[in-house]
Formats: sequence, structure tokens, C-alpha cells
Amino acid sequence: MRMLAVTSIIIFNFLIQSTLLQYFRILGVLPNTSLIVVVGFSILWGKKSGAIIGFFTGILQDIMLGNMIGTNALLYMLIGYNIGVLEKKIYKDNNLAPIFFTTISTILYHLVYYVFMYVSHNATNMIFLFRKIIFLEVIYNDVLSIFIYRILYQLTKHPYMKAKTR
Repeated sequence: MRMLAVTSIIIFNFLIQSTLLQYFRILGVLPNTSLIVVVGFSILWGKKSGAIIGFFTGILQDIMLGNMIGTNALLYMLIGYNIGVLEKKIYKDNNLAPIFFTTISTILYHLVYYVFMYVSHNATNMIFLFRKIIFLEVIYNDVLSIFIYRILYQLTKHPYMKAKTR
């Protein structure tokens, strides 16, 4: 049941991000709610779940929207794993944790994605990337991370979302 619920959240998020949020661009910048979902689950469930959710969220994005298959899957998986490593040390009721990790993840995501684009000869202007895209997306993602994290936090309290223990 947990897997079905997480899959539904990932697909619902993808549909909202690729359709409805297109109309809520701020200065042409779209929030990366997929990244926020990966960060949220990584904080709540740890490195293994964070990496798995990150991989499947990224591969869905790559297959449906991407021009380089596997890039988002790899980036989201690494972000999910690395944030999940700190799961035991993070106070989950704190609203600053998702904001902090979303900020770091957004910046690292764009930097590594830029490297992939540069290697594949699709590079863009790095100064433009920071001034026009990353800065605005960090703010947009941080504001949305508070709400998305709260929703994920409440959902993970339900019995069907609890991790199985022996």
C-alpha cells in the first residue's frame, strides 16, 4: 500500500508540475516540485527510500520531458540518498529543514545539470543561469517546500504509509 501511495504522489506531482504549474511561472521560472518531493521523502524516510523515490521521480521526468535520459534520475537519486543519510539527525517537525535542504538541492541540481549539459555540448551561460533561473527557483522552491513538506509529513503519519518493521 505504501508503494502505491508513493507512486500516486509522484505521478500526481508530475502531472501538476507539467500542466497546472506552467501557468504560475514567475519571470519565466517554474518551481521544481519533483525535487521538493524527493527532498521531503528523504528527510522523512532516509537514504534508501530517498534514493529509490528520487530515481523513479527522475526517470519519469526524463522519459516524459527530458532530452537526456537518465540525467534527472541520477541527480534526484543522488540528492535523495545524500539528504537521507542525515535523516536520523534531522528534527522532522522543523520547518527550516525542508527549506535548507531544498535550497542546497536546487543549487546543486542546477550546477550538476549544467555540467552534464556542458559535457554534452548543450551548455548555457552560467551567469544567466544563476541570476535568472537558480536564484528565482530557489525562492520559489523554498516557499513551496514548506507546504509540500507539511502535506508529505501528514501523509506519512497514516498507517498505510508507515514503514514495515519486524
